[in-house]
Amino acid sequence: MNFTRIKKINISEQIVTSLREMILSGKIKPQQKLPPERELANQFGTNRNTLREALKILESDGLIEIRQGGGIEVRDFEKNGKINLLPYVIRHTKNTSMKAKIISDSLYVRSVGLAEISRIAAEKIETAQIDRIRDSLERIKSNIGTENHRLIFELEMDFLKSIVEATNSIVLMWFFNTIREITEDVFEEFEQFWNISDEYCSSLEKIYDAIKDRSPERAYRFTREHFERIDRTLFNLFKEVRDAKV
Repeated sequence: MNFTRIKKINISEQIVTSLREMILSGKIKPQQKLPPERELANQFGTNRNTLREALKILESDGLIEIRQGGGIEVRDFEKNGKINLLPYVIRHTKNTSMKAKIISDSLYVRSVGLAEISRIAAEKIETAQIDRIRDSLERIKSNIGTENHRLIFELEMDFLKSIVEATNSIVLMWFFNTIREITEDVFEEFEQFWNISDEYCSSLEKIYDAIKDRSPERAYRFTREHFERIDRTLFNLFKEVRDAKV
């Protein structure tokens, strides 16, 4: 088992990145033991204290288990991982079936979660927040003709963020930030295939109108419909790309 010697300033973060990628990509398997601390620190070109900082992060993420007198064992991240691992799994896993399932599950959670956020926003929204959502929507509409998919994607994220802000919930904002990161990874993978449907703007307008009218049920329904339509297209694209690689 070989590890690249780390030369950058923030050595602890670099070690975390390196080991996490090796575990998630399957280069290091569950139940496999890492080298002893002294040897591992040597291979990374650092000291044991810095190495331990990195190992604590990996342990808190459910990727390894540090056993007193029993060494460092890699855990099964499918059973022990946490939600913050999702973006890294999408980037690094070589298991296409797992990747397809994680993307499918993530998109479903996004659809349900953001629909619930829209419902809560419709219940709690204040006038100033309505204006912020409207302004975000107008920016999308004024740029839709450019066919700049990257720009439209970023503007939609801003639109959704303005809805989340209307819930006045720190926890829901954290949830959104995680979902946003996952969605960005999916976008990166399929940007060349990204399509904006004719009903895209009208779909967002329905969400905005429902929240503005303080109609929780409509806000929930229109948000679910919007993302279910997008997610069906995305997942079909993923299957086509995956099948083409086989």
